[in-house]
Amino acid sequence: MTFKKEYQMVSLEVDAHTSLPSGPLLLAVSDEYFNCEATLTIPKKEGFAGMCIYHLESCYAAAGLSGEAIELQTCISGYTNRSCVAVSTENAEVAIWTVKRDAQGISLGYRLAQEEKIRWVSTIHLPGCELSISFGPYFTNAGKETYTASMHALRYTRTEA
Repeated sequence: MTFKKEYQMVSLEVDAHTSLPSGPLLLAVSDEYFNCEATLTIPKKEGFAGMCIYHLESCYAAAGLSGEAIELQTCISGYTNRSCVAVSTENAEVAIWTVKRDAQGISLGYRLAQEEKIRWVSTIHLPGCELSISFGPYFTNAGKETYTASMHALRYTRTEA
């Protein structure tokens, strides 16, 4: 894996046959209530880019988009569950992902650049994440060739309890 960091963007090459939790993860840690938005490129085929809530390699949850589908993954005590559902991204090149942490839990959602309303995908309660969480974008690639992904326009806002 190679990556390039500029003033307001990180781009990286996502190697073939990468999956969670061994694929590229860019993680931050927070012990407060917050909203976080990150603009990620949408892979055209065989790859997914989205947001991950991470506790350990054996405990995480993630949601990501490809050009043709949305993927939802959870792993609790090493037991993984993955669902993939066809969705239309209307040929969008980027999605704006939102992670929201509040008293109700941790929510993941996205919207396409031309939309204002967030499409909430899941509300998550992971063991070990009551006091603080690790979170951030993830990138996977089930294909045989690498692809270039990028993240930009990261915004983190603390919210009140």
